[in-house]
Amino acid sequence: MKKILPLVSEWKVMHAEPGLGTTAGCSALPLAERWVPAQVPGDVHLDYERAGLIADPFFGTNHDHCRWMEEWDWWYRTDLVPPTPGPGQRLHLLFEGLDVFATVYFNGKQVGKNQNMFTPLRVDVTDHVQPGTNRLEVCLGSPVTPPGRMPSPEVRGYGNPLRLQVRKAQSCYGWNITPRLVTIGIWKPVSWLLVEAAEIADVFVSTIALGKDGTAELEALVELKYNHGAPGPLEIDLTVAGQMRTIRLPGDPAGDRHVERFTVPRAGLWWPPNHGAQPLYDWTATLRRDGQELDRRGGRFGIRTVDLIQEPATDGTTSFIVAVNGRKIFLKGMNWTPVDAIYARINDARYRELLHATKGANINALRVWGGGIYEHDSFYAQCDELGILVTHDFMFACGCYPQDPEFLAEARREAEFQVRRLRHFACVAAWFGDNENDVLADLSFNYPAYRHNRLNKEILRDVVRAHAPLTPYVPTSPYSPSVYDQNSPREGDCHLWAHGQSYKAELFVGQQPRMVTEIGHMGMPDLAVIERFVSPDQRWPIWNEEYLTHGSDCTRLDRRGLLWSMWQSIQARGWAEPTSLADLITKMQQLHSEASQFWIELYAGQPDCWGIFLWSLSDCWPQISPAYIAYPFHPKPALTAVKEAYARVLR
Repeated sequence: MKKILPLVSEWKVMHAEPGLGTTAGCSALPLAERWVPAQVPGDVHLDYERAGLIADPFFGTNHDHCRWMEEWDWWYRTDLVPPTPGPGQRLHLLFEGLDVFATVYFNGKQVGKNQNMFTPLRVDVTDHVQPGTNRLEVCLGSPVTPPGRMPSPEVRGYGNPLRLQVRKAQSCYGWNITPRLVTIGIWKPVSWLLVEAAEIADVFVSTIALGKDGTAELEALVELKYNHGAPGPLEIDLTVAGQMRTIRLPGDPAGDRHVERFTVPRAGLWWPPNHGAQPLYDWTATLRRDGQELDRRGGRFGIRTVDLIQEPATDGTTSFIVAVNGRKIFLKGMNWTPVDAIYARINDARYRELLHATKGANINALRVWGGGIYEHDSFYAQCDELGILVTHDFMFACGCYPQDPEFLAEARREAEFQVRRLRHFACVAAWFGDNENDVLADLSFNYPAYRHNRLNKEILRDVVRAHAPLTPYVPTSPYSPSVYDQNSPREGDCHLWAHGQSYKAELFVGQQPRMVTEIGHMGMPDLAVIERFVSPDQRWPIWNEEYLTHGSDCTRLDRRGLLWSMWQSIQARGWAEPTSLADLITKMQQLHSEASQFWIELYAGQPDCWGIFLWSLSDCWPQISPAYIAYPFHPKPALTAVKEAYARVLR
């Protein structure tokens, strides 16, 4: 039977001049002495900090002194004894995440390449294994020199347009909420796979219909993968919600697909909080050939339907409403951005802490923002358990992306993997093609024709239709399909930003949006957080480099802009200018709370508005920002205001 064995070994890492490998280069230090111990999964910044070669990138301006790291190749190496395949088996290596331009060598021979942080790499190494100890090496090329990609005037966007050519988390190249800290590493687990001739590629259980008599009609899609050997008939024992079926397939080497229907009586439906419970059902599948078990898989699913209602009204507007199990749900939302700027450090415990705080604040929906990452499975599994809906951007943000065939093919491959992975989770309610690409192409990048791009209007749309056809898809956020203004409040979703203005400004109170998917107000963290990133002699006044780069201006694009907006907000409130750090903290925390409560009450009180997503739940490093939880876990008073305001929303 197929076995998955974690690859546990002692790794080391070194940086090298691009293209020269580990045995050549101009160095006063012998190359063999460059190696330092590494952790896998991990990131080279963490390894070099542990080795004392860099200081904590999250303090002061230390991240500036790490910029050299993005310019080099990085080599991982380990010596190990691979497991021995059984009769009829072959040995595969599975890298769940390589960040980002990866070439894998086994005993000095190239066995695989990958150029996407968001897709796995699986290679057959059976024929490369030697008796005894073997050497595994991974070269991660410089993430600022994308292979085969050249600058193009049509590729433009927020910050350095280089990032738009690279399929990795966009915000790590510098954003207003994240440092310029370009991550590099084997950032997800590595495993050995002992595989049989065939295996279960996927089992996807979806809810087709809910009956008035309490029954649920389910559809189970079974997909098989053929690895090696001669084809032959296969048998699958499939159990869904306690009902077992035996399926016989001919064994097509191109891959078998089979759909099986189930009817569940008295089905327990999955609901968001305050609308019902969150029961989860089990499925299992066992694959056999000639009585021999080849593979076994299992998982959980929720019985629920999701619809995005977009219906014209008599006043010329169009609704934008998420309905779960036929019931319209007001989305008491929050934006979810990366919870650590070093993504390899994100773990189940961090998810648990933040998601329980989310539910505790009466939040029933999260919007996974397109400048970050597709989260680990455990994030979505916990959202399933807690009943938190997820609207999900594909990881494209604030730019006009390449449209050449090679880039679009890679984007399709990424989307296929992620949609197939995440379609299992009841919480995933909708896919959005990107964050703000179309609206900014017009307003900021002087490229209005980009709204007709193939990436979000064709490639991503077709992937969702093919692999999760019952999940709503929206090409971009914000999106207004029938008018020129992509941020129109009369249809689709909209983003509302006005740093420095009163939270009661006309931009906010004069709108009657269908749904607000971004809105936020700057808020100061507590002094304990500030002490984590500002030197003692720099804490007041705040007009210095340490504050500026941790003040929602990590890219140096706005410089004093967002910090100065706090003074403008205080002035707009009618208060005196802050005279001390404590005074600034007190006033901005109160403003953050007032704005949050006001906006929730304003938009939840409008009968045609069906959701608000505040910006954002948490920071990814110590900073001044609109987030409600400062890094790593310091809730601001505004989170309590959100909890109280959302508790009063009963739609």
